[in-house]
Amino acid sequence: MQLYFIRHGQSQNNAIWDENAYDATRVSDPTLTSKGIQQAELLAEFLAQGNPSGQSGWMDPQNRAGFGLTHVYCSLMERAIQTGTIISDRLGIPLIAHKDMHEVGGIYLDRLVDDQPMVTIEHGHTPAYLQEHYPRLKLATPIEENGWWLGGREQRPRRISRARRVIEFLKQQHGNTQDRVAVITHGAFFSYIFRVLFNLDVDYPGDRGLPYFIVHNNCGLTRMELDASNVTLYYLNRTDFLPDDLIT
Repeated sequence: MQLYFIRHGQSQNNAIWDENAYDATRVSDPTLTSKGIQQAELLAEFLAQGNPSGQSGWMDPQNRAGFGLTHVYCSLMERAIQTGTIISDRLGIPLIAHKDMHEVGGIYLDRLVDDQPMVTIEHGHTPAYLQEHYPRLKLATPIEENGWWLGGREQRPRRISRARRVIEFLKQQHGNTQDRVAVITHGAFFSYIFRVLFNLDVDYPGDRGLPYFIVHNNCGLTRMELDASNVTLYYLNRTDFLPDDLIT
């Protein structure tokens, strides 16, 4: 199984940091910015390319012959669904959402109520909303009628176990196959997936305090290959398909 991990395009919240607009208001489930849409469209075109005469070696480690994706998954956060929709529409491949692929923390906002810190209880998009706005989106498993997220903020110890569930799901669905699978997920959660796949500090509950940091730009592309006993990393955070002004 070839695995391609993709970070979503630039979101409203990402733009706050990218543009140093710290007075802007963070939202719990942001959509893509116009720049994020451009990033996703360029990535979709890159993934759609094919050039059989350009193959470099039997493994084609840089995808000179193209990608030939067979499956596309995404998280249920809207920025990932939007990115995945652009890609799946261009490639003509169904988009499947999995609720475990979301960003660390989940759907929430920090608020001060009577000078006391509070975390909002939100539940994310409902099946009815998804059917109305993304009618071609499929769900890997059913979600609750009031929304896919359990509410509140995800605690750090749960993140490694969730990364393990995502990897196990992908192995169950595509292990020992020639499938080429793209997963549109999130920057911080990708670092947990990376740690689990390469057995890095998996007993450490969070990410703060680790002596390394894994960068994944918006629409950055990482290729790995999984077999029964090995994980091979071909490239990490590839963005050469984007112009300089769209690197965020």
